[in-house]
Amino acid sequence: MNTTSPSIQPSLFQTADLQARELSETDLPSLQAFFDANPAYFMTINGRPAGPDDARLEWEEQPPAHLSFTRRWFMGLYAREQAGEPLVGVADVLSDLCVPQTWHLALFIIATALHGRGVAGPAYQALEDWARAQGARWMRLGVVQGNARAEAFWTRQGYTELRTREGVDTGGRINTLSVRLKPLQADAGLDDYLRLAPRDQPGSTLP
Repeated sequence: MNTTSPSIQPSLFQTADLQARELSETDLPSLQAFFDANPAYFMTINGRPAGPDDARLEWEEQPPAHLSFTRRWFMGLYAREQAGEPLVGVADVLSDLCVPQTWHLALFIIATALHGRGVAGPAYQALEDWARAQGARWMRLGVVQGNARAEAFWTRQGYTELRTREGVDTGGRINTLSVRLKPLQADAGLDDYLRLAPRDQPGSTLP
C-alpha cells in the first residue's frame, strides 16, 4: 500500500529552541494549519485571517518575471527536538534577487504563542548566519508600514530603510512597504548595494 507523508529534510540551521528544515509540497497541510492557528500576522497585514488556500498560494508564489533569482528556500521552524510536528514558524528566502549575493527574506513568521519569549531574534540570527555562510553579502526585506511590532523588530536586527513602495497588494489589502537592507559582510556597504540596485535607491518608483 502506498502512503504519502511529509518527508523529514536535514536541518538547515538550529538555535537553542528551534531547528529549520526545508518544506516540500507534502507539508502544505501543516503549513495551512500553522497559518490557521496564527491569524495575527494575516490580520495585521491584510485585515483578515488566512484563507483556506493561503498555504498553497504562498507556496506557489514567485517573484515577478522581471526580478531574477537563483534559488528559493521555503522552510519550516520546529521545536528543537520535534523535527516533524508542529510548525512553530516559517521563513521564505530567495538568493541572488536581482543583485548577485543579495538574499531576500520574503516571509518570516513566528507562532504568536512564542512572541515575547526571546525566540524570534535568535531564529532570525541563525537564518542570517546560515545565509552568510552560503555567500550572502546583503539581506533584503519589505516591512508593511504601520506594522509597528515588525518595524521595531527589524530595526533591532540592524536593517536600514532604503525606499518605500506604495500600492502593494499583499493579499487582501493595499499597503505601503518599507524596503530595508542589512549588509552581512564587512566589505558590503549600503552604497555598494545601491550602485548595483537602482530599483532600491531612495525615491525610486521602480517595482
